[in-house]
Amino acid sequence: MNATNATKTGSADASTGIDGRPLWAIAAYDDGAGRVPWPVSHSEIERAMGGACSTLAGLGVSDGARVLWCSVLSESAHFWPLMIGTMINGGVFSLADATAGDAHRVAMFARGLQLQCVFGVNEPILDGLDELGIPYSELFAGVEVVGAHPGAYERLVAAGLAPHWFVLCGPAVAIATERGGPARVDATEWSLATDGDRILVSSLQPRAQEFERAPTGIRGHLVDATGFVPHPTGAA
Repeated sequence: MNATNATKTGSADASTGIDGRPLWAIAAYDDGAGRVPWPVSHSEIERAMGGACSTLAGLGVSDGARVLWCSVLSESAHFWPLMIGTMINGGVFSLADATAGDAHRVAMFARGLQLQCVFGVNEPILDGLDELGIPYSELFAGVEVVGAHPGAYERLVAAGLAPHWFVLCGPAVAIATERGGPARVDATEWSLATDGDRILVSSLQPRAQEFERAPTGIRGHLVDATGFVPHPTGAA
């Protein structure tokens, strides 16, 4: 894994694509061994916003669509472009923490709003719904797209639902474009490979930190260079 830090001030260099502005953030992702720091530039966040608009439009997020995003603060670099993409497409979004303690908030939004999409459902949220005695099949029955992390995905399927994969694949986000289909990264930004069954990511565009076959915390099998199906347990 190679790192190139943005240290100059000013705008992005149009000839190289390398961002000379101060870093957007120091984010973090799971590499299978733990959480690792990840410097993020403004230009890659801006590109991710454009990619998010396209992905979300394909999932029906357009004028008036109501979307619930479930995440934690350390996942901001993954989720922020998707939230902005929601608004650019004309949608309206709400937020909930992806924790058991905020499961009541997820339930409140799902019951009180006509949600078209819920993204970022994980096992802690489902554990919290279990504690509240709220059946998944009832809560998400009217939601067209339920994007779920590995682990939560299988539990939703067992409850009779048909979720979409939603996977934080190292520094990349992989979202299934159809129910039961593989999780897919942005083909203009990322390429996938495997080491055994561990998913590896390589970056295709200039970044504050470039990635070459970087390990992730996700195991699965590749469909092609941009798509994969996580293994039942999902994480390593």
